[in-house]
Amino acid sequence: GTYTVNATIISNPFCTVTKNFTITRPTEELTLTATEASSVTCDNNIGSIDANANGGWGNLEYELVLEGTVLEAYSPNSFFSDLSAGTYTVNVKDFEGCIATTDVVLALPAPISATFTPNTTLLSCFGDQNGTITISGITGGQESNYTFTLNTLFPTVSDSGPQTTNTFNNLGAGTYSITITDGYNCEFTSADIIISQPTPVQASLVKETSQTCLVESTLTLSATGGTGPYIYSDTDDFTTVMGSFNTNTTFSVPVGTYQYYVQDANGCIANISNEITIDALPELTINLQALNPTINCAGDNNGSIGATAQGGLGNYVYTLEDTSGNTINATQNSPGVFTELIAGTYVVTVTSDDCITTSNHITITEPSEALTATFNIIDITCSGSNDGVLEITATGGTGIIKYAISPQLNQFFETNVFENLAPGDYEVIVQDALGCYLTYDFTITDPLPVILSIVPNSIFAEACEGDTDGEFSIDITGGSLPYSVSLDDYNGTYLVGDATQTVFEFTELNGGDHIVYIRDAVGCESEWNIAFPDAVRINPTIEIDYFCENNTLTNTITVSIDDSITDTSQIDYSLDGGTYQASNIFTNVPSGTNHYIDVRHTNGCIQNTNFFVVQSFQPLSLILSEGDEPGEIIATTTGGTGDYEYTVNNQNQGNDGVFMVTETGTYYVTVTDNAGCQAEAEIEINIVGPCMSNYFTPNNDGIADTWAPGCTDDFPDLTFDIFDRYGRKIATYRVGEYWDGRYNGTELPTGDYWYLVKTNSQLLDKEYVGHFTLYR
Repeated sequence: GTYTVNATIISNPFCTVTKNFTITRPTEELTLTATEASSVTCDNNIGSIDANANGGWGNLEYELVLEGTVLEAYSPNSFFSDLSAGTYTVNVKDFEGCIATTDVVLALPAPISATFTPNTTLLSCFGDQNGTITISGITGGQESNYTFTLNTLFPTVSDSGPQTTNTFNNLGAGTYSITITDGYNCEFTSADIIISQPTPVQASLVKETSQTCLVESTLTLSATGGTGPYIYSDTDDFTTVMGSFNTNTTFSVPVGTYQYYVQDANGCIANISNEITIDALPELTINLQALNPTINCAGDNNGSIGATAQGGLGNYVYTLEDTSGNTINATQNSPGVFTELIAGTYVVTVTSDDCITTSNHITITEPSEALTATFNIIDITCSGSNDGVLEITATGGTGIIKYAISPQLNQFFETNVFENLAPGDYEVIVQDALGCYLTYDFTITDPLPVILSIVPNSIFAEACEGDTDGEFSIDITGGSLPYSVSLDDYNGTYLVGDATQTVFEFTELNGGDHIVYIRDAVGCESEWNIAFPDAVRINPTIEIDYFCENNTLTNTITVSIDDSITDTSQIDYSLDGGTYQASNIFTNVPSGTNHYIDVRHTNGCIQNTNFFVVQSFQPLSLILSEGDEPGEIIATTTGGTGDYEYTVNNQNQGNDGVFMVTETGTYYVTVTDNAGCQAEAEIEINIVGPCMSNYFTPNNDGIADTWAPGCTDDFPDLTFDIFDRYGRKIATYRVGEYWDGRYNGTELPTGDYWYLVKTNSQLLDKEYVGHFTLYR
């Protein structure tokens, strides 16, 4: 509205002042509406809000806020897109700052839900494809535009692709799920839906029993799977039903081939059963054979008959009978084989279950004359000669008679004499052409052997090898007296004893084993090894070693004995007839000649070494002197054991006593002999280098007219350079040359000049630098 304000002074002159003003407002109240322009889907943020405001002061700007967070600041834009689900606040503001507010909710679609109904959870027959699943009661999501996909999880993973109809047909057994999708990309997948099927109907035919000669075979037909009870037929259209059963049925059949179809209670038909053929029984026959139709020896009962049955039902039982049908109780170790039969005529009857047949007649014969024999035995002449003999005289039997003797009883000979038999027990077989045989046991006897024994306490060994003082005596038993003996020579002269002599003595023997050869009165021979002790072989030898101990010469004598003595504890030693000791080493033996060592064995044998000499050596002495050459040292050594070796300042110089050094100094020389003793000495060596004058006067007066280094005899390769005081090289010279004070023919002035002298020598490898004065 429009207002007037009057201000009046409250005292004289009560003047009044007036002011008019106007307060304005928008023509319309600021109002705001906001609506959901597009909905939020299930898989992306595509919601949008459209805001519209009126009134206020104009120049309206809009702001979008989500849960206190400003998503879009104030701007003229009133359309907000790409929004997710949530409760949004939309603010509008005019240019005077008046604000209106409203809320807009963008909500996700409700989850899709539905009911999934299979027409059955168990198909009627294995392999049926008549299952269906129907979807109903669908809610949620976009509430329309639904598509349906069938997912097969078992037995093969696959999917059908989307369809708009809510029924899936022609389903076999398996595990399924169904996915529902709408236009908002909302999706829902059902729980697994399982459609089962019964196990397949399987028919099995087995032969229950086999036919006999009097009874037919039986078959058993059984079925599994599907739904019982079952019916069966021999045709697949079941025009003729042959019977029914719950699990199996058994029935009789004649010879022929059989197989059946089976159908369960739901009409499911199995594949045809396996085929079984019932063959006709083969005819029962007997093959009869005389295994041993002729008995070899009259009166024996070794005849045999073999019967083999064929056909029938097997499990044959064989019976032996005479021609009158009487059963004979014969030996039958194997079915159908009758043994231990006497001569005669036989028949065989065979029973196979309820089948029976009888063979033709078969006859066993025997010879008329028995086999007989007599035996003559000749024993061994000398023990061990194996010359026993057996002679056999045989009659009767059939055909040629042959003979076998142990241990080769399976090898027969026509000869009736067996020679060269060793002592022992034997068995002999006499057999004719038909195998009729006799056996005879006999013994070949060996005479008492010649036995040698050592007469007790008669062995006296040779103590030391070569003494030939051994002896022993023997006692002989067995064989036939008188005896003859020879020692160590089969072809030597034999000593013949008298008619009763059994003891023989052998003397003057060497050590080691001996052989005694013996012959008795009938020429039987034997030989005997006599274990005679070996003589001791000492063969002592010595080795003399000299060595130093605290630089004092001493010695050891070591005794070695023959390798045949392995137990050295049986040996002791004595030096020059002194006390025996166990050790084979003697130390610090005095020098001298005709020393010897006795070596004694525990058996009493003593052998001594050859005489030996222990040397006497003078103390080791060393004298050093300078040689004629600069740096030459000569070492003169006396005493010790020889084979001297030298060191100079601890450096090995070998066995040469002359050394060359190249530097001035003190040198320490040590000499060592082959016993290890040492002597030491020292020497001062002074090697003089070149000498230089400190001036010269080139005035041709014959005195110091030139300059060159002196004392150069030992340095033939010496060189020297001349420099002026500015370092300029004036000249270079060798030994024998000199400088005359000129440079390129011009005389140089009085003054100091410098030199560089090089020895160029291994004797004294040095350089000398200095100066001298030229005077004019």
